[in-house]
Amino acid sequence: MAQPYAGYKFSTGEDPNDPGMMSKALGKMKLRTPETYGGALLESTTTGRQYDEFNIHTPPDITQKTRVVAVCGLVQEDASPADDGWFLSDFFAFHHLFSGLTKHQTWIHCLDLHQLVTSFRPYLHGSPFKTRKVVMDHDIISKAQDIVQCNSAGGLKLMFKKALRKEVQEAAKAGDESVLVFIFGHGREKHFGVQLGTQWLKHKEFQDELVHDVPTTILSTACFSGGWSCNKTFDKKTNELKHQFDKTTMMAAGREATSHSWSITATLGRRFCGSVFASALVESLTRVNDQVQLRDIPDNDEVEITPEQERTYAAFCETVTETLLKDVDRLGFEHEITFSAENDAWNMCWRERTGFPLAGFKKRWDTLADHPADPHLHPGDPFNKDPHVTSKQATGYLKLKQEDGGIHMYSGKKGMTGGSPAKGGTTVGSSVLGKRKTSGMYGGTLQALINQVSYLGRQYLDSYNVPQNTGNDGSLWNRINRIHLGELTDRETVENVLRCIQYRMEQMTIADRYLAIMGVPPPLDQDCHEFDTKSFKRDIDSDRYREMMDLIFERELLFPGPMNDSENPALNQGLPFYKGHHYVIAAFYYAKMSKPAVIEKLDLLEASVKEVIEEEVAKYKQVPEIKSKRHKLFHVFGLDLGSISPLKRRSREQSLALTERTGLSDLEHCNDAGSETQGFRHYCLLGLNTIRCLTVYERGVGSSQGSGASTKYRRR
Repeated sequence: MAQPYAGYKFSTGEDPNDPGMMSKALGKMKLRTPETYGGALLESTTTGRQYDEFNIHTPPDITQKTRVVAVCGLVQEDASPADDGWFLSDFFAFHHLFSGLTKHQTWIHCLDLHQLVTSFRPYLHGSPFKTRKVVMDHDIISKAQDIVQCNSAGGLKLMFKKALRKEVQEAAKAGDESVLVFIFGHGREKHFGVQLGTQWLKHKEFQDELVHDVPTTILSTACFSGGWSCNKTFDKKTNELKHQFDKTTMMAAGREATSHSWSITATLGRRFCGSVFASALVESLTRVNDQVQLRDIPDNDEVEITPEQERTYAAFCETVTETLLKDVDRLGFEHEITFSAENDAWNMCWRERTGFPLAGFKKRWDTLADHPADPHLHPGDPFNKDPHVTSKQATGYLKLKQEDGGIHMYSGKKGMTGGSPAKGGTTVGSSVLGKRKTSGMYGGTLQALINQVSYLGRQYLDSYNVPQNTGNDGSLWNRINRIHLGELTDRETVENVLRCIQYRMEQMTIADRYLAIMGVPPPLDQDCHEFDTKSFKRDIDSDRYREMMDLIFERELLFPGPMNDSENPALNQGLPFYKGHHYVIAAFYYAKMSKPAVIEKLDLLEASVKEVIEEEVAKYKQVPEIKSKRHKLFHVFGLDLGSISPLKRRSREQSLALTERTGLSDLEHCNDAGSETQGFRHYCLLGLNTIRCLTVYERGVGSSQGSGASTKYRRR
């Protein structure tokens, strides 16, 4: 039939909107009471206090007294706007607003910016359902003289620390200067670190570069960045959690939450265009400063200050939160944006507290070129975050979708195979790939590998109900869908996606086994693949969750992070994945276990895993086929293997990159080595990245799922 619409593409996922949660988030907010809208209080004595809206003793503007240090932590291979390039969009958005407003600024990255624009066209910022801003193109890059490129991704962390140390020390010498820090990149829940190039900057490392008497504000769009605002440690003397970081922060996500980009586009290579938090903050800044002339303002100039510019920091944070919820994102409550005020000085003027200069932000923002809304996205799409979507638009969208026979966005279910491609399922993607050879495990062709990744990708996406645009998950989600649609077909990318899927599916599978070992009933009688950790995290008290999460983090052997090789990114397994952690915590929570009982269970589990590893290492040393080629795998986990011959390197023509870490091709013949290697062979075949899963195969806890790679992903 003829298409009844003007080229719209439709989402197949469930409607993500939750009006009830939005009403609850807005209803929780109390006028100028920070802890009701993301404020992390330094002292419990200030809980419930209502702060003033305006500070009538506004100080002179601090334009020239703020030192700016900013960093974008992306590496080149992840900086595409279809992957994590939205962090780079944020970097340039804030650079455009703040560049030149103060004398001392350093903006750092480790990317070939011109190459990125050449490959992916201009970088955009804003909702794809609306007009966006062009924040990075060749012309903008050429004019950005204060942006400094680090020569290597491995040196970015050190370069940032040196720049931060320099500006903090100079501010301390001056005695009346402040430091404003922007950090854009991936976050990690374990130590609230931020990825800078190929290294992680831990919160403690950042804190060590600061000086107590230098006012410092940190703004970050990283996942779990709220952990800096709410950084607490347990004081054994007082038996209380106490704050350890007394600085002003404005963070895009809570300490247990991921940050969010804008929804993906239907055109321009399915890209993400900046973070929602950055848009809310930009909107707030352009509102309060829209009457200031666009020029640098010397300290001794007399400037007419508007009431909006005299608002207290408490009132400003309230404005940002309300802007996010009411004007920017109807799912804004999921972000858990977080603020803190140095010395709990919420009554200070927001400009003095943050170090943001008095400037014409609106005029600066308006000078950026406009880019039209995506013509293939209907404004009534439930993935349109705009809180002002009308019922007429929503109804019109549903009507068109019912008549639709075209491509569906987001989940990519159109044309999905009904079964495993390895067992005769339908081919997906481009059929012209069939002649290109790859591992025999996938049928001998790249097309067979793509079919397998598409199938396993659906198993993963069906088991992990999270927003599709988070910093920790959006890139992988988009790659899986683009592989299914035939848009990504290069072997290295497909192999890398497979490694990421295997790592994440493993984390869920082993969480099920851990509960069996500990004798703890599964939460809500569901396995980890079925369990909705998103809903659970809304129910549990934040401090209780943090307490149990830290207990698991302390036992690193249970859930080690993904393997990543800075020298060969194709071998990487992506970002840390925490659903296994959350599932175990949920089991403890629903079983109503006390903290001592949880510790006892985890100690027993850790001891069991250590024992199995020791047994397997002993076996490993005795098997020539393994001994000669696979010791590199064990070194990843810091195991003492004694005298082992060096790993013999192989060319990519001889082996898929996938086998470099899993050992699949080299160990397919281990069945002949005797029964003592069977557990290890299962480990290699399933692509698992730690020996802990041998608990399943060697101890017989749970049922074996066979030796084929695809059988591991079968849901119970």
